[in-house]
Amino acid sequence: MSATAVAVTGLAGTASARPGAPYLSYGSQGEGVKCAQIAVNWANAYPVTLAEDGIWGERTQWGVVAFQRWKLGDSQADGIVGPNTGDKMLETLRQYNPETANYCYRYLPSH
Repeated sequence: MSATAVAVTGLAGTASARPGAPYLSYGSQGEGVKCAQIAVNWANAYPVTLAEDGIWGERTQWGVVAFQRWKLGDSQADGIVGPNTGDKMLETLRQYNPETANYCYRYLPSH
């Protein structure tokens, strides 16, 4: 019985771990894109306010590139939200609204 309890506890711990969020890029849709749009807007990284609609189009692409240039430097401005960009976006969100950052943690790739 105790071995079963240990096995079940181990499985429960694994199941509750946060899975890696997928990278986001042009054409992506969903909550991750919406979180990226919110981060770009809150950072004032792009001169145009992005629609926070969860659809990655041309404006979101340029906004993410501007965000990356500002937060990560030109060499990492590839327009793809991977863990490095996701970390900076979550950092930005935490500064303005920790509740939104906590929500977006599930959807933005991070380390």
